[in-house]
Amino acid sequence: MRVYFILEVFIFALLAGCISAEPVNQIEGTVPQIPVSVPPGNGPIISPTETLTTVTVQPSATIQPSPTIQKQYEKVQPEENFSEAVEVNYREYVDWFMSYNLLIRAYTPDEYVCGQYTVDMINASKKAGFKAYFGAIRFSDDTGHALVAFKATHFSYTSWYFFEPQTNNQMNPQTIKEVLQDKMGKTVADVTVYGYFDDAGDKDPATWQFAYPLYNQKY
Repeated sequence: MRVYFILEVFIFALLAGCISAEPVNQIEGTVPQIPVSVPPGNGPIISPTETLTTVTVQPSATIQPSPTIQKQYEKVQPEENFSEAVEVNYREYVDWFMSYNLLIRAYTPDEYVCGQYTVDMINASKKAGFKAYFGAIRFSDDTGHALVAFKATHFSYTSWYFFEPQTNNQMNPQTIKEVLQDKMGKTVADVTVYGYFDDAGDKDPATWQFAYPLYNQKY
């Protein structure tokens, strides 16, 4: 059984202050924010009073699995490694992102906010053969925002990069603080990129779970 070590994440204000953004290729005006909450517990607890029932089975002919079933049991499927970032080709991914994300879905409070934008673009990136990640921004007032994050080497320099999925504006660790402060009027406290997230199909980002932090930068 795969076990995820769900890490404690920042508690962001529940959809506080989120407003719509115009779908353009650069940031125009204020962009919405995302709340992120502490994940639920680590799963059900098995009662110590539960016991196993012994069943006596009469000897019978041994059933041999078919060759096909045997191969399925013998085949080991490697699990995805969430603890290491997968790089993408910078030019190919940026070009794909800008051309794919043309018809940006309308922002709808309590229904489709920056968290959903980010998740949808991460999933679309995966289908296109690119690995993208969830970038969580925490502001000094403990509110937050979501961005699409990806790791790439550009001009012989390997770094994390960020896309605002509602406007297609691109940022890097050196510009993200200035850009978001200028556009949102808030001071960036830190940014964390997570290797794993689980939205469980829930539209409320406050219930999502995050784990395997791949990058963190405090400002």
